[in-house]
Amino acid sequence: MNEQQIISFIKKCPKYLKQQRKNLVKHRRKWFERNTPELKPTFEQEQIIFGSLLGDGYISKGAQRSINYYYQEHFGENQKDYRKWKEEMLKDLHFKISGNYLRSPSHPYFTKLEHEIYKDNIKILSKDFLNKCTHPLFLTTLYLDDGSLTISYTFNKNKNVVYCHPTITIHTLIFTKKENLKLATHLNKTFKTNFILTRCPDGNKYLLKLNKQSEVEHLLTLIKPYTKNIPSMKYKTDVKENIRKKEKHIFEKFNKNVTIKISSSNRRRRYKKEEVDKLISLKKRGITDQAIADKLNRTYWSIVYKLSELRKAGML
Repeated sequence: MNEQQIISFIKKCPKYLKQQRKNLVKHRRKWFERNTPELKPTFEQEQIIFGSLLGDGYISKGAQRSINYYYQEHFGENQKDYRKWKEEMLKDLHFKISGNYLRSPSHPYFTKLEHEIYKDNIKILSKDFLNKCTHPLFLTTLYLDDGSLTISYTFNKNKNVVYCHPTITIHTLIFTKKENLKLATHLNKTFKTNFILTRCPDGNKYLLKLNKQSEVEHLLTLIKPYTKNIPSMKYKTDVKENIRKKEKHIFEKFNKNVTIKISSSNRRRRYKKEEVDKLISLKKRGITDQAIADKLNRTYWSIVYKLSELRKAGML
């Protein structure tokens, strides 16, 4: 076989061509790895990424030929200012907004991170990962991504006052009960919060909650240095602003002359023995809960809760 015949055979041999393509891809990948720029997030930048990954963020595989993963998150138009804040905080890591997505470039850093927090394409919470989540910026992005500030009301007819009760919920529905308990324990230990597990009908059936005004204010104070520059998120970070947006509804529901107050965790005074005795006596006589509240100068819900306690204790 002469030289021309050998060349012709090589060009037509599928096995040879397939192996050559494999070698080309292999060499390209090695070249890409050698020429990939370093990605070294600061401690604070990592905390933003970590909190976001437990919230709206996720890690995806790059293009078909890419060997690395990248970070991305999708957002609605009403949260664009918040994502611009993230983009600014992470700009030297080449995070950019495109349409309604915030994305990073593909990089070995995110490939390594993907192996830490995913198992069979499902997010998981490992102790090693949580141990790295220690800065209020982690709490900030976790809350702003997946949290909500809600207000419930009680009306004191005698005082003509509507008391507003703030609650914070973090919608960690993608995690199991065990993982949620692990997260709550970590947050409470690290940030001195008091998250509890609450059942719900969606996802994996559990989420995290702060039920007391003092607990809500503690969290909002922790993240305030980082959220003060995101005015579009004040409905989540400022209880007074949240209530102000609901004033019209409150006045329509109760009356336009009511006074609106934020319920303080210290406002609820303890029941004295004489009050408890009178409460039991009135209830046994068939007096309504609202009438008992009026007689004892208590709120309706205070009476409801106390009666529940007394029933559990076998006193009613």
